[in-house]
Formats: sequence, structure tokens, C-alpha cells
Amino acid sequence: MSARDLVDHVERHTDLDVIAVTDHDETSGSVDAREWAARHAYRVQIVPGVEVTTREGHLLALFVEERPPALRALQPTAEWVLAQGGLCVAPHPFSRWTHSINSRALCLAAERGLLAGVEVLNASLAGRSSRPPAVRFVQHYRLAGMGSSDAHMVSMVGLARTRFVGRTPEDLRLAIEAVATSAEGRFATPGEMASEAIPQLARSMVHLPLRRIVRYARARRLAALRAE
Repeated sequence: MSARDLVDHVERHTDLDVIAVTDHDETSGSVDAREWAARHAYRVQIVPGVEVTTREGHLLALFVEERPPALRALQPTAEWVLAQGGLCVAPHPFSRWTHSINSRALCLAAERGLLAGVEVLNASLAGRSSRPPAVRFVQHYRLAGMGSSDAHMVSMVGLARTRFVGRTPEDLRLAIEAVATSAEGRFATPGEMASEAIPQLARSMVHLPLRRIVRYARARRLAALRAE
């Protein structure tokens, strides 16, 4: 599913006003999606962002156009996002089905004011087990509770969503900061999850690791050249 295919689908087949495009460790797709929507004067508007891989788990960086350095600790990664004017959201927290931030790391991030929101309804398999502790977590720390389809195929888009007052990315940001959001929707059925599992597994086990290895090698080479 390309970013443009996603935007076309949302515009034609859903009633969503705003979507966040957060590829793993890449921002180019979200920027392309935003430009595509603007070029066609679509109703739907795009929040640029990325799902960055930290040592403690995945972290959503919203309202950023650059990619944070991957595989760093959660705290410096979150601080980088905030310095760029972005917001940090914890996706599928507490889940053992994917690389999720654990309770200790989440608590530290919340206490340090690094988190703006937490997914309390993630439509994927990873979100089923995380919902009860996620709801308790946002209530305890007064964070925005958010819904996400976590879609990797168009058939999953919109299964879960975030409700807020307004229709623009700016309205969404204000609602998150004011802790004035709510999550609604449903979990994906076994059939819907099965249709998404194979391409997602291939991406997570082959494409993303290879991409990270290439980036790591380039960074090491650049560091070596600077040291000479």
C-alpha cells in the first residue's frame, strides 16, 4: 500500500478528516501523502510522522517531517521529537506481540513529560492485550487516549480512530495537548488480521532489518571518515 493509495482510499471510502501516516523509521511516505492530498484538494488532511524504533520499543512521533535517529534510547528519542516541535504517542503499549514500550519505560517517559498520548484502542492483534492497562495508564497520568487502526492494508484503515473536536491536524494537536480526545472503533477480526499478517511479517523481518543495517553501515562509515 503506497502513501498515495492510502490517501485515495481514505478520501473515497471513509469519513475520516485527518489521518497520521507513520511508516516505520521513514517520513518520506507521510510527506508524500500530505502533498498528494493537497494537490488533489482532498477533504482528508495528513499529519506527518513516523513510528521510530527505540531500544525500549516503538514510539510514534507526530507532526515531524524528519526521521529521528533509530535504535536510540527512548528518552533522547522523545526529547529529539519534542525539540522538532512534534508530539510523542506510545503505540500498542504493554503488548508482547510486537516491540512495545514496557511499563517501566512508559512511566519514566510520562513522569518526565515526554508523552502526549497513548493508544488505548489499537485495532491490531497487538492492541487487544494492551487496551486495559493502556486505559488505566492514561487515566493515571492524564494523557490523551487515542485510537488507531495501525493499518498496513487499506482494508484495515479506520477500524479504530481518535475522536476530537474539529477537522484539521491543528485541531487534533490541540485536542491531544488538552487531553480532549477519545478512542472509538473495534478490533480487527481474525480474517482481517490474517490478510495483513503475511505482508507485515515480510516487512518487519526482511525489509526493515535490511534498511536499518544499511543505515548503520553508512553512519559508521561517515563517522570513520570524520575521524580521519
